[in-house]
Amino acid sequence: MARKNATSRLTLKVATGVDATGKNTYANRSIGNLAPALTDEDALAIGKGFAGLQKHGLGTVMRTDSAVLEG
Repeated sequence: MARKNATSRLTLKVATGVDATGKNTYANRSIGNLAPALTDEDALAIGKGFAGLQKHGLGTVMRTDSAVLEG
């Protein structure tokens, strides 16, 4: 089966502060249109690079791949 219109997206979960109970608060930053052929190691390096460009600390880097399988 051929995959069509494959795309990858990174979501960076960043710590934005602390709430009234002392727990960290988080926000998500999305980076779209990554080449789906990227290795996970390369995607992680890109996510860390983007995280270094902003003031909030990085929590996690998540990768989401999608493709059309039929149609």
